[in-house]
Amino acid sequence: MCGRFVLYSSLDDIVKAFDVQHVAAQAQSQLRPSYNVAPTQTVAVVLRPDGGNVLEEMVWGLIPFWAKERAIGSRMINARAETLAEKPSFKRPLATQRCLVVADGFYEWRKTEEGKVPMYIRMKSGQPFGFAGLYDTWTSPEGETVRSCTIVTTDANALVRPIHDRMPVILPKLAEAAWLDPAARPVGDLLALLRPYPAAELEAYAVSRLVHTPDHNAPELILPVAA
Repeated sequence: MCGRFVLYSSLDDIVKAFDVQHVAAQAQSQLRPSYNVAPTQTVAVVLRPDGGNVLEEMVWGLIPFWAKERAIGSRMINARAETLAEKPSFKRPLATQRCLVVADGFYEWRKTEEGKVPMYIRMKSGQPFGFAGLYDTWTSPEGETVRSCTIVTTDANALVRPIHDRMPVILPKLAEAAWLDPAARPVGDLLALLRPYPAAELEAYAVSRLVHTPDHNAPELILPVAA
């Protein structure tokens, strides 16, 4: 799964890395570095509604358009790649509402005899990347419109497997355009993109247990510590 991640890249770096053509006003004014992004918070998302990449902010935790209440989103922060085409909450967004959730790294917890040790996983290159995501638009009974998203997960690769059996889908650059294309695509072609990212391009190391608490949010969280 993916329950916490990090985004500290500047707006300029994100625009360059994802060939963003337009930055939504909210993202431009509110995007801030976060070293402990947690569910139900706002996250930076890239989508392509009309042929050009757009950067905007969405709530992390997908609220289906048909949901009766917003709270359902806290239970839909992740979506298993293997069942996307079957689950009512994800089947419709898979068809035409796909996005990239922008990140610089993510956390998973490794079980030890002394308790769970938080591990930080990032690109060896240090570059930001995109999790495969789905999004939807929900309107509350009071008329509030909420855009929300979920992060797709798959089997862990060789690096992550000793830490956790699942990992978020990180899309290679060559796959981003196909995933963002809003046009209908064969489901099989989309699901084929959702594979474990090559382990050789990632690195993982132990970090502070302060990550456990969402209120802790500082650069020190991603510094390596003794395992």
